Amino acid sequence: MSNDWFQFRQFLVRQDQSAMKVGTDGVLLGAWTACENCRTVLDIGTGTGLIALMIAQRNPDANITAVEIDAAAAQQAVGNIGESLWADRISVLGADFLSVDSAGDNKFDLIICNPPFFTRSLKNPDLQRAQARHDDDLPLGLLIVKSAELLSDDGRLALIIPAGRVDEVMSIAADNELFLSRQLNIRGNSLAPVKRVIIEFCRESGGAEIAELVIESGVRGVYTEEYKRLTGAFYL
Repeated sequence: MSNDWFQFRQFLVRQDQSAMKVGTDGVLLGAWTACENCRTVLDIGTGTGLIALMIAQRNPDANITAVEIDAAAAQQAVGNIGESLWADRISVLGADFLSVDSAGDNKFDLIICNPPFFTRSLKNPDLQRAQARHDDDLPLGLLIVKSAELLSDDGRLALIIPAGRVDEVMSIAADNELFLSRQLNIRGNSLAPVKRVIIEFCRESGGAEIAELVIESGVRGVYTEEYKRLTGAFYL
């Protein structure tokens, strides 16, 4: 693998123009999120188009809108999607997510996002990468409020966030009448603390499915069977 591109089983991701490269967070989110019955999907901050491509591979009936505010990344997503098997089902919108019209029938069965979530850490001097990693331009609160407006009645919102922000996100979601339906706590290995959490919200309250995933078996670079099963349709 070159740092300029990443080869998956069914598609290639070029990433030299995007601040955020292919990473474990995005792959896990795209592989785990429930998308089987979703006809309309919105991928917020698509970057290279990775998650949009993963959802398109998993669901042959999904029509996906991939939103990206950074012009260079949006253009790269257009190229990656254009070279894929699913170019007719994915459209890239080079715009601010907050500008997406929520009126009328413009609703989505799934909204998915690997959001910028660093709020107090030292910013990267690379402005493009800082924008992709920090939530100054799209705070989690605004992301959730806007997503609630755009979800269909049976729609779901899926995010991957740091474990330390789960309570905050749960509270904001509840204020917008979104309720936890599934949660995946992620550990780097069995002895490591939970650092990332994937959470999925819906409009109906009820019992939530909570699970845990360990990525590595204890030896660096040796992955657990559970991780390989989850991502096996994508990684070579």
